[in-house]
Amino acid sequence: MAMLTTEQSSRMIDRLAPLIGIQGEVDGCMVELVEVLDEGPRGLPGVALMSMGSQRSIQANQYGNPLCRHSEVRTLSLLSEVERDLHPVLRQLLPENVVEELRALLAD
Repeated sequence: MAMLTTEQSSRMIDRLAPLIGIQGEVDGCMVELVEVLDEGPRGLPGVALMSMGSQRSIQANQYGNPLCRHSEVRTLSLLSEVERDLHPVLRQLLPENVVEELRALLAD
């Protein structure tokens, strides 16, 4: 598993923060970048992606009664679990120039 230095983490987070709100299709599902996390899955920086569209699940209250519909939010680490590169979902979602900048930060 690849680890990031504090400087790499900070620079990657700073580069991604202005992209909050970017939308795109990943594996046939429309998603939106809703948050950049200092500490996401596995203790590494990450992002929160929200599913878009009409397929919303029903959220239950503490008694199990249906309360409202909400979009699913998933958190991802910035890095792939199998290689020292960006997570494949981010490689597909982010603009190519941003992917190249982030890869350059990983190479430092």
